[in-house]
Amino acid sequence: MAFNVYHNPKSVTIGATPITGVSSITAGQTFSEIHAAADDDTHESVARHTTARTRGAIALVDPTQAEAAAGLTGSLSFVWTDVKGGSDKTVTIANCSLGDWEAQVGRDAASAATVSFIAESAPQIA
Repeated sequence: MAFNVYHNPKSVTIGATPITGVSSITAGQTFSEIHAAADDDTHESVARHTTARTRGAIALVDPTQAEAAAGLTGSLSFVWTDVKGGSDKTVTIANCSLGDWEAQVGRDAASAATVSFIAESAPQIA
């Protein structure tokens, strides 16, 4: 599974809708598996990884913003700077669908929230 964590993204949008107060975005990719065996096989005669599935989450500092973002669809796009430095990069995850959200309260009583997403493509970095 490929996995990316983007800290402190800027200019976050889903479709044409801006999302403010984003502290991080995580994205991961898994692959579906096909397994099959015929009569008397001691091992699988078919074992393949097939289509990829992209999923992730957007961490926000404001639960109200998370509630407003839940259910939005479109390309998820944001600007991010790698911890190694260098110039800003634009990350786009096409055909994204934001799902449920969950609020949390930290040890310092600060509120936060997470919105999950699924997408039809992997993150593209330009």
